[in-house]
Amino acid sequence: MTFWQENYGFVKDVYDFRLQKYQEWMDNLEAIVSKVMAPNVQYTYKEFKNIQDSLTSLTRDLEKEGMKEWLDMMLEKVSMRVSDDTVVSSKDKEFKATEKKKLQALIDRHDKLMPPTQETQAKVDVYARCYAYGDDISQTLKTLEEMRHLSVKEIHPHNMNMVEEQIEKADKVIATVESQREQYEELLKRGKKLLQNPNKAPFLTELIEKMENTWKEANEKSKERHTMLCNSAKDWEKYDEMRSAINGPIEKLETEFKRYRKFYDPVMGARKLAQKLEIWEEEKKKADEMLETIKKCYQTIIVLAGDDKKEFLDKEVADVEEKRTIIEKCKAKLDKLFEYNEKLTKTVNHAKELKDWATPVNAKLEEITTSADLSPEDRVREILILQEQAQVKFPEVEPLNKEYKALLTEEDLEKSETAKNTKATWDEYRQYITEVCEAVEKEAGSISQDQRFYADYLCGVKEFKPWMESAESHIKEPLPKPSNLAECLALLGDCQNFDTLCADNKAKLDDAGKARESMEKQSNTENEVVALGGRWDEVKKAAADRVEKVQVLVNTWQDLQKTTDELTSKMSDIPNTEDPKIEELEKVFASMKELFAKKKELLTTV
Repeated sequence: MTFWQENYGFVKDVYDFRLQKYQEWMDNLEAIVSKVMAPNVQYTYKEFKNIQDSLTSLTRDLEKEGMKEWLDMMLEKVSMRVSDDTVVSSKDKEFKATEKKKLQALIDRHDKLMPPTQETQAKVDVYARCYAYGDDISQTLKTLEEMRHLSVKEIHPHNMNMVEEQIEKADKVIATVESQREQYEELLKRGKKLLQNPNKAPFLTELIEKMENTWKEANEKSKERHTMLCNSAKDWEKYDEMRSAINGPIEKLETEFKRYRKFYDPVMGARKLAQKLEIWEEEKKKADEMLETIKKCYQTIIVLAGDDKKEFLDKEVADVEEKRTIIEKCKAKLDKLFEYNEKLTKTVNHAKELKDWATPVNAKLEEITTSADLSPEDRVREILILQEQAQVKFPEVEPLNKEYKALLTEEDLEKSETAKNTKATWDEYRQYITEVCEAVEKEAGSISQDQRFYADYLCGVKEFKPWMESAESHIKEPLPKPSNLAECLALLGDCQNFDTLCADNKAKLDDAGKARESMEKQSNTENEVVALGGRWDEVKKAAADRVEKVQVLVNTWQDLQKTTDELTSKMSDIPNTEDPKIEELEKVFASMKELFAKKKELLTTV
């Protein structure tokens, strides 16, 4: 019996033990490689250092050539169990094949494990530096994330002191972020350098981007928060300032409102009210601008203060609105005072107009009754004219007196000397106007009805004669010869106007004739209306004849113009017509010649 046969059991145990260890080594190696190359896992540097050390330990003899040779050699031994070394049983062959297959499977697995392991060995040092980098930036990143969080978390300061506290906190956040700048820039430089290594860890790019974004957001958000708080502080300050400042124009308007009163001198009233309106507009503008600022600030601070403070702030704004009601009260009172002053001005001006009318009428009446140059007819005529005016003006006195009483009440007269003076001036005017109207009526009352009719007759004839002479001269002058249709139309208008003027003046002559015929006792003087009527008939006949002739001329000229345009149109169409109708052209041309001859003849008769 050989040594191997005697110790077969021991050898087989050793062989199996070494085979198991070989398999365990590959299991461990495969697990470590997987840990190193895990895509979605990021270790701490300490954790990865342990993994790296394990990998180093497992890969000291990566090829395992000695182990593979020994196992291969021992396989030959453990597969021979018979006493005769030269004879191999079928059972040994089967056992050997099985064990050989198991060993080959391990060797194949080993061969397949080599490339990823060698790749991992090439990357593990860089990965270690990446994980060390990740540990190094963790504190800076954590600080930046905390500052970013503080810059975006909701805050609701609802008074100026709380806003100032938040500003101090925002200053500290900005200072903290800025204090990380040097460390951040150094770490970013390291990270960028690591990124250039082709064997860098997969997480490195995302990690650096995260740090860059966090740095950017922490910077921006902290400054945005600080700016927002500073603006809010300004708005809080402006809000409180305006709520206090608006009392200035409000109190001034309240004082002005107490001083508003009626003015009984309309000129002074207009001036004073204009001044008061100017003050009102100026103070209203101030109050409006302040309210606009308050509301604008409110829109900013309510966002920061939050809904809990909304009711309180709304009440503060509502209190300001309530104070501003004095603005409309002042305007309503001023409108009434302006309305009163406008009525008083209208009434006073009306009184002055009557006084201004009465003064020259009084002087005219004095002249009429004392002048030796006026004929009796002219005197009668002038007095009757004054009477007509007085009959229009005098009825205005009593309604005007009622207006004065309505505007200047007993209470007004008791408390205002100006009101007394305004009323006294009217009483003086009223008495004077009444006296003038009565004097005119007295003089008119002494004139008999026949005298009135005869005066109307004489005055009518006197007014008609100058026009009659002018009209006769006009009708003797030859009419101008128009050179075109426009001039002809203008001539027709002149003739029609003169014809209308004849009719208008005939009415005046007829009125004079009716006045003479209305006298109970007829005058022995010559009735000039008859002779003037005959002369008017001649002028009217000539005027109507002119209108008729010029109208015919206009019609003829218009027809000629129309026919000429038609002929021109037809002539221009000839080049574009295959079979022009010459007969129609000749007919239109003949019509044009006929109208032209007629126009020429009419021009000689005008």
